[in-house]
Amino acid sequence: MIRMIPNKVNTSKYFAFMYNIALFQGIKKEDLNEFFAKMQIEQYHKGEIQQFNPKQHSKLYIVFKGTFKLTNTNVDGDEIVLSLFSAGDAVTPLYFSPYFDVSAGFIEDTILFHFKENDVQRFVKNNHQFSMNNIKFLANSVQNLMITNTVLQLKTAKERVGWFLAHGKINNNSELPVSKNIIASFLGITPESFSRALSSLKNDGVTINNKIIQLDNGDELCKYCDRVTGSNCSLFRTEPCAHY
Repeated sequence: MIRMIPNKVNTSKYFAFMYNIALFQGIKKEDLNEFFAKMQIEQYHKGEIQQFNPKQHSKLYIVFKGTFKLTNTNVDGDEIVLSLFSAGDAVTPLYFSPYFDVSAGFIEDTILFHFKENDVQRFVKNNHQFSMNNIKFLANSVQNLMITNTVLQLKTAKERVGWFLAHGKINNNSELPVSKNIIASFLGITPESFSRALSSLKNDGVTINNKIIQLDNGDELCKYCDRVTGSNCSLFRTEPCAHY
């Protein structure tokens, strides 16, 4: 990990990026600039692992660049991928607990912005909109965790993979964000089951070619979409939509 001190050009670029984060919507720019001035910047290299101790780490992280996985490892050394994060995502105490250890495994070179707990608490206290944004973010996060749990508990391997690809399609990601093995771990299936699921999806017109997701007609993944994820789709509840 490398701590970075930005120059004026980078500071301007970083602030412009942060203005578009959902947590900071509706807040006066002058208030944001004062808060953003307190952020610290850290760079992690691909392959680096950082253990997150809730007593030692900050309250809020924002991913500026890169991709990483948040993982937990059992006593046998088996790794479980709890969540995947990329540019624009926020990592809050929702993911940290004194009762189990989580680590970040950096899949790409990654830059994180983070804010100290005291600075976040002060901003929450002094800025009503930021407080409301945090409540909304927490509600959305809990809802997404519930959906993910439903997917992992009730769906077949093919349905899990289809759901993951549909989620990416709605977010305009036309390629796999990470390796197939990492996605399989996140979905709670073996790499072999993931490969069989992809083969089955290929028969339905869904092909993965060098990590690029290719669809024969464009709507092959719609039936794997859930209502919450689908609500962000431009076709949601129109005639082509599976939830119409």
